Amino acid sequence: MKHFREALVAVAGTSLLLVAATLPVTTAQAKTPPSARSVTDWSSIALRTVYGQARLPVPVGSLYLGFTSLAVYDAVLDASKANPRHGRASAPAAAAVAAHDVLAQYVPAYIADLDADLAADLAAIPASPAKSRGIALGSAAADDLIASRVGDGRGAAITYAKPPSIGIWRPTPPANAPMALPWLGFVKPLLLDSPTQIHVDGPDALGSASYATDFEEVRAKGALTGSTRTPAETVTARFYNYNAVLQLENALIGFSTTHPDDIVTTARTFALTNASIADALITTWRLKYDVGYWRPVTAIRQADLDGNPGTTPDPDWVPFADSPLANPPGAPVGTPNYPEYPSGHASITNAFTESLALSFGTRTTDLALFSGVTGTTRGYTDLDSLSTDAFNARIWLGIHFRDAMEDAVYIGAESARLADQRLP
Repeated sequence: MKHFREALVAVAGTSLLLVAATLPVTTAQAKTPPSARSVTDWSSIALRTVYGQARLPVPVGSLYLGFTSLAVYDAVLDASKANPRHGRASAPAAAAVAAHDVLAQYVPAYIADLDADLAADLAAIPASPAKSRGIALGSAAADDLIASRVGDGRGAAITYAKPPSIGIWRPTPPANAPMALPWLGFVKPLLLDSPTQIHVDGPDALGSASYATDFEEVRAKGALTGSTRTPAETVTARFYNYNAVLQLENALIGFSTTHPDDIVTTARTFALTNASIADALITTWRLKYDVGYWRPVTAIRQADLDGNPGTTPDPDWVPFADSPLANPPGAPVGTPNYPEYPSGHASITNAFTESLALSFGTRTTDLALFSGVTGTTRGYTDLDSLSTDAFNARIWLGIHFRDAMEDAVYIGAESARLADQRLP
């Protein structure tokens, strides 16, 4: 079991905050090969556990999805290798046990459901030495993953303390809440070397023409009232103001069901996708913490102080994100409570799209995304169109400048590229 665990040791040496709504989990599993089905089934169980039941913040849930997928991949990779001494091992059993044990460790409140899921899975696998060995491999993979994450910085007592000033983030209305999860940017990444490994150039200077251009775009397109958004743009903004990890992971589960592959390939795709998303969020949160850039709602209301002749203040400006129509039912409205630069949503989306492009060798796809805000499903035949829609949606919500989106695109894609180089 040296292949992936060596990578874990190497790493050890070196709104996302909307409460997740439950999403109908893919049930059309008939086309999936029995071996690979355990990967997609347990990915659905992981989503149910971290978002549907525990209702964890999106980035925190992403960490646990990444942990789970990496353990599953390690387990099935070991199980797929013939062992002259011990014989064959059941990869489905290995995957199920690895996923169960990781989720039970980090979300123990729902262990009864996880135990029932595991019992059902194992009951469907005939008793044999291969099954027993698969169970042992899954347990070992989970134990190794859990051991590698001890003291990784999750939940550390870190607070955001930059005093508000021109260009610097401060709590935004209507909640005026402090920065959420300031510790996230200090967590040990899953596959990257550090939270600061990926470099971007930072926000545009407040006095620059490029800042004025981005300012005017979000002021006009992202306003709650009097905006220049088209009806189609408003729908797109609403569609993507949803738990991006839940939305994209379910799309991948659906794709993997209708385009079945072997268990090792499927497990690697999920491991690459979920680990790179988690690492992109860690990278993004570190930049949010270090840069502490102000949100459009603050910038537009205080534009008389930015020193840029190309911007005009509007003290009454309100972002579209403040509308209940733009948010999941029952979710808090308003600008997310953390600094603007770079975009967490764009880092998620582009870690996802780049992971799929690397896994499948093409940017052509067949993905169906569901939104709990609009209650509709969108189909995509290419990854770039998906990325573009999600990118623009955050500007049209009035919560991001274009520059923050562009740099987050790079962060997400680079996280996937670096993760792909590390995974066997």
